[in-house]
Amino acid sequence: MGLPELRLNAKLSEAATKKAQDMFSHNYWSHTSPEGATPWNFIVASGYQYTMAGENLAKNFSNSSGVVDAWMASPTHKDNIVKPAYRDIGFAIVNGTLDGEETTLVVQMFGASDTEEIAQKTIPLSTGITTEALGDQTPMMPVEFQAQEASKSLVQSLSSVIQTPKINIPTITRDTVFIFLGLLIGILALDGFVISRNKIVRVAGHNLAHIMFFVSLCVALMLVKRGVLL
Repeated sequence: MGLPELRLNAKLSEAATKKAQDMFSHNYWSHTSPEGATPWNFIVASGYQYTMAGENLAKNFSNSSGVVDAWMASPTHKDNIVKPAYRDIGFAIVNGTLDGEETTLVVQMFGASDTEEIAQKTIPLSTGITTEALGDQTPMMPVEFQAQEASKSLVQSLSSVIQTPKINIPTITRDTVFIFLGLLIGILALDGFVISRNKIVRVAGHNLAHIMFFVSLCVALMLVKRGVLL
């Protein structure tokens, strides 16, 4: 059998929004607030009566696919996404300031309830194809493939609600550093070209070494992933 379909639930989305706002209001990055409020407190306060619930958190990601890729690469977060027992899901993407830095928080809440919740939208986490539908000669769809399908569905769902800050300070800072390093590399390259063409003899100067150093810095910055999961 494939993974069951998760339904986008208004109450879980409300709980996720309240959780994100609470993290900004009380300046913390944790599943439990400094006052002791747990994810389950926010879920119940939204009116969702759960029998099972879970939460995934992410911050400082610039796009929805980056968030989902990171969740799927983390065993504990992936377990929440592909757990068959969950029936409903809620999202919140909220911008604010955390620890003095403008940040985008992504909160994902999962739940299962004895009562039938009102669903806004169905998010298919499987193609619905089973061995019964295709016959005994067709093997069952691998779980890993089902997880990939779940990931694609979550990317589409997050993309429909993802927001980015009007002025994203971390991104601006990062771009400024790249521009500055690019200018330095360009100046050094131009300087080296002029010296070589005019056959100028220098007592000291290692343009190539400096260029390689700055290029290494650019590569290091590109490899650094700002996104954090919890």
